[in-house]
Amino acid sequence: MKKIIALSAITTSLLFAAAPNSSSIQNQLEKPRNLPKKSTPLVELKGAKKYKAPMQSESTKKIFVKEFKITGAIHIKEKKLKALIKSYENKELTFAQIQEVASIITKEYRKEGYFVARAYIPVQTIQNDVIEIAIIEGNYGEFKLKNDSLVKDSIVKGMLDNIKEANIISTDTLERAMLIINDTPGVVVSKAEVMPGSKVGTSDFLIETTPSARFDGYVVADNYGSRYTGKSRLSTQVNINSPFNIGDQISLGSLVSNHGNLKNYNLAYNFPLASNGLRGEFAYSHTKYNLVEEYEELDAHGQSNIFDFKIKYPIIKSRVENLDVQLKFSNKNFDDHVNGNQTANKNIKSLTASLLYSKDYVLFDRPSYVNSGFNLTTGRLKNDNSNLYDGRYNKIDFYVNNTISLANTYSLTTGVTAQKVLGGKNLDGSEDMSLGGAYAVKFYPDSEQSAENGYIFNIELFKQLQPINSYTHRVSFFYDIGNVYMEDASTDTTFDRRTLQDAGIGYYANYKDFFARVNLAYNINHEVTAEPNYNSKILVQAGWVF
Repeated sequence: MKKIIALSAITTSLLFAAAPNSSSIQNQLEKPRNLPKKSTPLVELKGAKKYKAPMQSESTKKIFVKEFKITGAIHIKEKKLKALIKSYENKELTFAQIQEVASIITKEYRKEGYFVARAYIPVQTIQNDVIEIAIIEGNYGEFKLKNDSLVKDSIVKGMLDNIKEANIISTDTLERAMLIINDTPGVVVSKAEVMPGSKVGTSDFLIETTPSARFDGYVVADNYGSRYTGKSRLSTQVNINSPFNIGDQISLGSLVSNHGNLKNYNLAYNFPLASNGLRGEFAYSHTKYNLVEEYEELDAHGQSNIFDFKIKYPIIKSRVENLDVQLKFSNKNFDDHVNGNQTANKNIKSLTASLLYSKDYVLFDRPSYVNSGFNLTTGRLKNDNSNLYDGRYNKIDFYVNNTISLANTYSLTTGVTAQKVLGGKNLDGSEDMSLGGAYAVKFYPDSEQSAENGYIFNIELFKQLQPINSYTHRVSFFYDIGNVYMEDASTDTTFDRRTLQDAGIGYYANYKDFFARVNLAYNINHEVTAEPNYNSKILVQAGWVF
């Protein structure tokens, strides 16, 4: 008993302020990032005829054309089309030159993605030297579905029929529908073919689908954990695709550290809400922890229970550009105990609105990819054991990651993450930004330096190495920097604002469905304070994706 009392006094004065708890431990539960993905390429549309210029007439007879009258233009402004053919007006033209005018308009429609649209010269009586150019933009007829997937016909057919609301055939609308189908668990578009429609001005489409895997997921081992809950961890996730044949998904996941001092189990159900790509998800996560090492004699332990519901809708959906809007409601409960006494009994209810954007583009004549997100969160905290941070809070946070392919076998990845509290109030630890961790400043542990406001910047240069059969690998050099500060420093006068930096090298390897990553990080400026100090750190992650 004397040993426990003495140790409690020491640890309370030296360590308790930085002790991990059920709130801060949430930083350790992030799912593995950048896992190898089995891409599902979008099939090429068959039957779409490439534009061919009309046959030239040998007639040299000319007529005077004062003006062209355009009819049937709905989705491209008539003013824009008129500007393209202005140089042909108030001139004497041959029949071939008049056909050329129609060709210019057809080419513009094809350029804008309306791949069945065409302009033509209808039979007409020319009056006042004005010639009519008629446009058939092309409307969707019938989608003929041959569905061999895990998703029932009515669901897939609904996703296709939804684009008929646009009332015009275009690359954008058809591509959107096929991408939404491919993103639906249990189904993949395997063939798409355009055919003449049964009505004038329409086209029918034959769409064939095949099943995706009934099960997929991953098993990942790493040493990304905390000294106080176990550094070695095993993460698993199994997804059951379309269990009820509606394009839904059940996900079962877990994270367990060595000796079981940190255990997380999570369950999610994702399902379609509408045929336009709107989806919903219910999720539950349960975490239990026991602190070891310096905290072991304190019998410090706790748990958390988190319920989430979110809806997500694709505003833009294409091969090269995507914009999603998401709304998530969370109900979080945290419970902590030290020496048999409850130290925290907290509840957080929050609502987060998000915009998620990605795009393939060209930067300095090099292929590039950007992935970003912006979040606005409003919430309320209630703590039965303390009212220090109780009440409503608001915050914004964002991230931007960019990869550019450089000359030869090099690529450069940069990323910035930032957070700012709105309203001058400190946050609970689960809402703070932490500088340490495998996806932040790698040298430092997750519990190192967290606060309400700040930024993290990462940059990594990759060199692709020569592949060995199915074994691909690359090396990298990285640099990380971050800084956080409290919104209201008067509540904790011991907080020391620091800019943390590291640099190091990495090795990344893939063999079929297996992968491994090793990062060696070196400290640049500040010592570690959340754990006993060290000079370098090796992070290892390996796993199987199925």
